[in-house]
Amino acid sequence: MGVIVGSILLFPLLGFVINGLNLKKQNYKLSGIVATSTVFLSFCLSGKLFYALSVGIEPIELHLFNWILVDDLNIEASFVVDKISSLMILVVTGVGFLIHLFSIEYMSHDKKPNKYFAYLNFFVFNMLVLVMGSNLLVMFVGWEGVGLASYLLIGFWFDDEAKAKAGMKAFVMNRIGDAFFLLGMFLIFINLKTLDFGLINQASDSSMWVTAAAILLFLGATGKSAQLPLYTWLPDAMAGPTPVSALIHAATMVTAGVYMIIRLNVFYMASPTAMLIISIVGVMTLIIAASIAFLQTDIKKILAYSTISQLGYMFLAVGVGAFGAGLFHLITHAFFKALLFLGAGSVIHGMHNEQDITKMGGLRKFMPTTYITFLMGFLAIIGFPFFSGFFSKDEILWMSFHSDRGGVYFWVLGLVGALFTAFYMTKTMCLTFWGNSRFSLDKKPHESGNLIKIPLIVLAGLSVLGGLIGIPHVIGHDVVPNFLANWLSNSIVPVPESSHPNATLEIALMTISSALVLLVVVSTYFAYQSKQDILKIMANKLSKVRSLLTNKYYLDDFYDKTVSGQVVTLSQNLFRKVDVGIIDKITYKVSEFVLSIASTVRNMQNGNLQWYVLYVVLGMCFMSFVLIGKFKGVG
Repeated sequence: MGVIVGSILLFPLLGFVINGLNLKKQNYKLSGIVATSTVFLSFCLSGKLFYALSVGIEPIELHLFNWILVDDLNIEASFVVDKISSLMILVVTGVGFLIHLFSIEYMSHDKKPNKYFAYLNFFVFNMLVLVMGSNLLVMFVGWEGVGLASYLLIGFWFDDEAKAKAGMKAFVMNRIGDAFFLLGMFLIFINLKTLDFGLINQASDSSMWVTAAAILLFLGATGKSAQLPLYTWLPDAMAGPTPVSALIHAATMVTAGVYMIIRLNVFYMASPTAMLIISIVGVMTLIIAASIAFLQTDIKKILAYSTISQLGYMFLAVGVGAFGAGLFHLITHAFFKALLFLGAGSVIHGMHNEQDITKMGGLRKFMPTTYITFLMGFLAIIGFPFFSGFFSKDEILWMSFHSDRGGVYFWVLGLVGALFTAFYMTKTMCLTFWGNSRFSLDKKPHESGNLIKIPLIVLAGLSVLGGLIGIPHVIGHDVVPNFLANWLSNSIVPVPESSHPNATLEIALMTISSALVLLVVVSTYFAYQSKQDILKIMANKLSKVRSLLTNKYYLDDFYDKTVSGQVVTLSQNLFRKVDVGIIDKITYKVSEFVLSIASTVRNMQNGNLQWYVLYVVLGMCFMSFVLIGKFKGVG
């Protein structure tokens, strides 16, 4: 089985090497087939390991070599596939395969498809290293690798300065979080002398250092998983190709922080303070990001802020101790958000690269397959009853209410976030697919080809049925068992509950949230159908709120003034006063002194024999004085 684990890692790396060495001959079909087939092979092998674990085989490990062996530090380059990582591997390779397949047609007109698919395979390889690593240091290698891959993919069209800057912003913001991640690792090693996940979970206690390390690791996660205060890179990351947004910023990389906390669930349960901080940051992020999405008109930016908001739900779940619910929403979110991003890509493709939803409308007539599949993703993300998002979102809301680490305030704020989601997603549907057409008749929209439609259809099916893996006990009882809960029963700690679950209360809260969401959807639909722009009405009465949302709570401005602005100012001052004022002046003085000496020596070599005779005579006199002085000293 260890060979299979190695092969899962090897195939995407092999695709990266093949396409990376073939950059001169750009062939989108060949490079696409190579990249897609390697990820598909990894997916098939992942399914085989998943089946092996389901029939009772112990976690499968692959030990390659002793990586670092210095005193107490003993780090192995090793990987493990267990109940938690097996689910993530299936998501990474399965959704990754569909996105690769989508990319073959979507990137067919690009000038450098080989490089694109090489980067895409490189990302999948590093994501698998992150997921399968058996210790924090191996995870960190993958953690850094996906950061590099995301930089390359976000700035793929680097000829455009704005896109290049977006890639740099993502890289720098992630490095800030990574610094905290490293500090957390150092603190854990100092106290436990190990970085192995299993040993860290076994040795967890309620010491102060546990809280400090847990918070530091979480701060690292705020960079990778786009939470307050380090989320501002993700909306700008939409500058990359749309399939990149689907893979990196919806289904895989941005969930790395959530996965890391789930991996260390016992460790985090030992620190109620750290978990409370995670819950607060998660719920604040989901509210702020969802509200910013209100005024966005770029279809990809809307989905970007939606991703940040949905990640907030995941952190809220793990913060209240519902690690299974967090992983459940991670999986369903991968399905419907990848679908929505790829659907947005199909719309942009069919609209001749137009991304402004105010210039669309009525696309359901021109793009029926894209419309139907996007509608499935819309119903899933708003939590429409019995779609995948309904089960995972309501599981989080219920656990945030019922858990001993939660409370009614978390449930209320989570519900508000769900209502916000219903509003901006309904607005997106109205302006994109419903209503009258607002685009130029010179360029009519067209439906995408089969290689784009097939991944959309598959993801639509997963968005509809994916929630069946985690049907709550209050709904399914013994008829449809909760597969996910049973699967993870020995891998995560139970939700800390102050009382026994109340089925009536759970159903009541579920009904209230669903009813309010549907009310928002219907109200928003009729408002836009009657051509009443709710946001314009808000502008007249709530101009300050609109200004706040338009400027994204001024967080980017704050960073520009207090962080990047100050760094630039400091750098400019250092350049003028130190580099130019001191270092350059010293360099110039030294060079002038050397030049003056050289000029003097050069003038001595003037070709005049009388001067040369004088130099010889002076030299002989000098040597005579030296010799006379030497002899006198001897005498």
